[in-house]
Amino acid sequence: MGTRISCTTAHLDDAGGMAEFLSAIPNSEDLAKVLHLGEPVASRAYDDDTWTARFVASDGRSVKCFAVTDITIDQAEMIAAASVLNPTLDETEFREAVAQSLGPTFDPA
Repeated sequence: MGTRISCTTAHLDDAGGMAEFLSAIPNSEDLAKVLHLGEPVASRAYDDDTWTARFVASDGRSVKCFAVTDITIDQAEMIAAASVLNPTLDETEFREAVAQSLGPTFDPA
């Protein structure tokens, strides 16, 4: 299995959309509280059991979560260091940032 990137989004004022968005994120209760404030936020988390990093960014109106699977915590830190937690970043730009962070070991296909 190889590294995969997925992106989910939701509008903060859409209760159903937010419930679905948060359901895919482990231990999302604290994130929900922060997002409920309606302020810009950027966060990241790494799940040791699944080798999955999640990068969350909100502009106070909507929220995005980029999940990157099958990477080490060190690779997740390299991605985070690339300042990818930008609410205006789209999936293509995120993929490019991941490819640049991970170098030739990453196949974006």
